[in-house]
Amino acid sequence: MIYATGIISFLSKDIVPTSATYLKNDRVHMEIVEIAERHSPAGGPQTFEVTCRYTASLYEDYACRSLEDYNGKVKPFLQKQIGCLIFRVEVHYLRYM
Repeated sequence: MIYATGIISFLSKDIVPTSATYLKNDRVHMEIVEIAERHSPAGGPQTFEVTCRYTASLYEDYACRSLEDYNGKVKPFLQKQIGCLIFRVEVHYLRYM
């Protein structure tokens, strides 16, 4: 397993969560850092920009020969977990578990 931590920002159409934890399961934990309302042009649906600190556990991939190779695997993994439009992912720390 690969342990990754960092910051993620994404757009959400859901109602603003009331707790500090956005997502928590056996592979991902996301804590909300900031929520900003985004105004849509022409009266479109209201969206929120959510910024979270995340920790994720990724399975090892035979194609990745070093930890740096996993940088490109983090965003697709998180995209599957939250199902929202991600526009920023920062990977701060990677290590083998």
